[in-house]
Amino acid sequence: MTTCVLCDEELTVSVSILQPIHRECAMRAGLGGIGHHIDHEYFCKQKGDPDAGLPYRLSALLVATYVRYVGPEKAAQSAVNVND
Repeated sequence: MTTCVLCDEELTVSVSILQPIHRECAMRAGLGGIGHHIDHEYFCKQKGDPDAGLPYRLSALLVATYVRYVGPEKAAQSAVNVND
């Protein structure tokens, strides 16, 4: 069984030739966890948990859903437009 290097869960298809990784986990690694998108101030700054208390894989799946809902441009913008 091959597992994703980011979430350690079973992997059937990898998006990387170099390392086994889920598409959603790669997206989450680039854009940040779901907590970062829904409330950066609380989850990232106060709690120090960009995944909002969720496992990495679940946060990654929710980020992928968020990207499908708002579009990649808006998701990428919310990933970088924070007041740090």
